[in-house]
Amino acid sequence: MNDLSVVFDTEPLLAFYRGEPGDTEVELLLNQVIEGSVQAYINIVNLTELYYILHRYSPEAAEEKTRNLRAYGIKVVPIVDDTLWKLTAEIKSSHPMSLADAYAVATAQITGSKLIIGRDQEFNGLSIETMRIGGP
Repeated sequence: MNDLSVVFDTEPLLAFYRGEPGDTEVELLLNQVIEGSVQAYINIVNLTELYYILHRYSPEAAEEKTRNLRAYGIKVVPIVDDTLWKLTAEIKSSHPMSLADAYAVATAQITGSKLIIGRDQEFNGLSIETMRIGGP
């Protein structure tokens, strides 16, 4: 088993489900999760963001896609104690980014994972390893 672990921000998963640039890179990662060579996480806040964005267009698609993520083997990270939300608040207080993005960063830090991001520039300047998907 490979010791690579990743945390998905919302944007790359949206690209995957919408067939946008970066979708094949996300698909490769998801296949590695299924094979067991990559461990993957998504924070419950990012899953909520994915769901509501998809729900705007199709409630059925939102249900299907969030079930689908779990079928790939992505572990949903809940907020069960003060550690995660406080780290998120600290990140958000010092970096101009959405709350969901800050949760993705904090989840990556706590799990020791690489953060899978899209084209968002909000992640620039953070001391965390990222993999940009779908653009420069």
